[in-house]
Amino acid sequence: MTPVVREEQFVDQLLTSLKIIAMIKEGQKVCVRNGLLTLEPKSTGVAVAIKRWIHNDNRQVTIHYVKNIITTGLDVIRIHGDSVILDKLKANLWSATTGLKCLGVTYSDDAFVTATVEVLTERIETIKN
Repeated sequence: MTPVVREEQFVDQLLTSLKIIAMIKEGQKVCVRNGLLTLEPKSTGVAVAIKRWIHNDNRQVTIHYVKNIITTGLDVIRIHGDSVILDKLKANLWSATTGLKCLGVTYSDDAFVTATVEVLTERIETIKN
């Protein structure tokens, strides 16, 4: 596999993760499965709770993954030279703030999650389109 193909796959995966973050709704549970972010279609019930417990799905793992995606996106913007990729990343980071805010509402009782969401949102807001 050539370096260009690997770079395209990396950018595509980053954009996909940002799009998923943007899709997060208030009250919706999010988990990381096989290294990818997944949205739970149903957030309540015993079956969902047991499934999340078995897979060790929790807000700390989720917020760590989300933080890594946002940070990686911001880092790529700082170092990448392709204007098309930069524009796509900026647009998707901006869109991700919607999902971040919903995640903050969902876990509003958790100071760490709330603060992390605020910091990430502030970092995204510093990029200019």
